Amino acid sequence: MRIGDRTVLCTLRGRLKDSLYREADDGTRVRQYADPVSVGDRVSITALGNEGVVEEVYPRATKLSRLMAKAHEDAPDVEQVIVANVDQVVIVASVKQPRINLRFIDRIALLTEFGGAKPLLCLNKRDLLKDKDEAELDDLLTRVYGRIGVEWALVSAVERLGLDGLTKHLEGKFSVFVGSSGTGKSSLLNALNPDLNLRIGNVSHATSKGRHTTTHVELHPMPFDGTVADTPGMKEIGLWGVPTESIDYYFVEFRPYLGKCRFADCWHFAEPGCAIRAAVKSGDISPERHENYKTLCREVPQEEHERRARRPR
Repeated sequence: MRIGDRTVLCTLRGRLKDSLYREADDGTRVRQYADPVSVGDRVSITALGNEGVVEEVYPRATKLSRLMAKAHEDAPDVEQVIVANVDQVVIVASVKQPRINLRFIDRIALLTEFGGAKPLLCLNKRDLLKDKDEAELDDLLTRVYGRIGVEWALVSAVERLGLDGLTKHLEGKFSVFVGSSGTGKSSLLNALNPDLNLRIGNVSHATSKGRHTTTHVELHPMPFDGTVADTPGMKEIGLWGVPTESIDYYFVEFRPYLGKCRFADCWHFAEPGCAIRAAVKSGDISPERHENYKTLCREVPQEEHERRARRPR
């Protein structure tokens, strides 16, 4: 735990460890959280010399959570809080090597929206773009994300391009960097704070995918007024907690059209009289976001589709 400029090694009270579990209907104990305390949590401790005991974890203002990977297919769903009380989630992508993945970006943006934080796109490896490529990327980002108020920074950690603009977004905030392996999160942090000297991995030429260098979530103070949490590169990030019968609500540009479809159970796929599809056709919703929404919906279990079919108009 960090107290001012000091780091204190702490253990947890037994009752906090017990909060990891809930009692199932058959009386067995079922795990419900990956950990009782997460990076960014505000806690109270009892100091014991150079160590301490965590007594209480205060309610979180925001969080970024994902579905914890299951040890086996029948394991219960468990929430893994990646970071708590964060102001913004910086979705780090690379323009090339590996190429930008809008589907991954929208998945993180959905979890960010659900957790109450703000998303910021950071597109790294700008030095690999030609002028024409940069103009096309700007057009794409403007059309897909500009209309919903998501800002972005186009940077190069290697050439130190665009870092001043990124710094302005980070000043005075607690941010978390999230992205796939190889997008350059550690390189960016080293460029923002050279004193960190974080280990850098290379992108595999065979797979065009990055290799993990960060193994856990860690806080890094910046030389400007701001703190950044670095996370391991993520191949997958399972949706946690998002009410799947109303997943459309967390695509913010859909909201003006919700409740205006012909059918109350409309999933906005191919149903007649769909207000969302009409907005896509008119250009008010980007087709990329609509396609990514449909991809997420295909992960929804059948019973959730049936629940949605029964909801009142």
